[in-house]
Amino acid sequence: MKLFSNTLIIVGTIFLFYYLYKIYKLYQEEVAKEKEEAQKPSLLQIAIQEALEEDLLYELNTHKVRYSLYNPNFQGLHEFNSIYKLVVHDNLWINEPFHSKFYEFLLLINDNDFMIIDPYSKVITMNVRDKYNKVQTSKSYQVYSTKDIIKHMISYCMDDITRFNKKDAQNLLISIFIVALKQSVHYLSKDVPQNIIDKMLKDYKEALAIKNIVHMVETEKEKVYFIQEALYDAFSVVETLPYNDSEVSKALEVRKELPQKLLQSI
Repeated sequence: MKLFSNTLIIVGTIFLFYYLYKIYKLYQEEVAKEKEEAQKPSLLQIAIQEALEEDLLYELNTHKVRYSLYNPNFQGLHEFNSIYKLVVHDNLWINEPFHSKFYEFLLLINDNDFMIIDPYSKVITMNVRDKYNKVQTSKSYQVYSTKDIIKHMISYCMDDITRFNKKDAQNLLISIFIVALKQSVHYLSKDVPQNIIDKMLKDYKEALAIKNIVHMVETEKEKVYFIQEALYDAFSVVETLPYNDSEVSKALEVRKELPQKLLQSI
């Protein structure tokens, strides 16, 4: 009987400890749950956080990155502003030395009256006596403005050019200037186009590649035929201008240095 009582006491004690342990565990779980709930943001806090994140995302999306660019309008290249944007802005072609060389060609073409003689133009020869009663002979004919031809060619070719890898595309673009200049004469200047081209490409690391492209264009290779096609199209679209060769010669204008770039948003 005593053994039974002792056993009952032991079992009861074990059960009591187990019961207390379960109560303690439930208490611990309840405390942990309350802490977790307390750490969760309220609906108001969530709404505020989402609003802040949306504002930040909007600010990041609307904040434009600024790049080091030339400004054609500031430097008198109003007619080339759209071409500069088409080439440099739209493709983000700001890598050097291409960026500066491209702009150097724009300056050269903009600052000088290069022209391409219309091969189908009728030449009119005029003999006029001056105030000293000497006969002065001059010729008048129609010419294309090289500036207008180049603008048309670049616009015409850009879709084809951008299908090439970046380096080849940029070399193709520079070659357009060369192709047009080789057919041009400088208005009232003794400088011949080839001398001008050589000066422009001197020390330019892609000069050989560009000359090879020009040769391919001149021999009408299919891969770059779109440049020759652009030239033909320009001749059919661009209007000719009257020209008389009796004017006094003037020197070629070449800026001593490139203008400073400015930080601008695109």
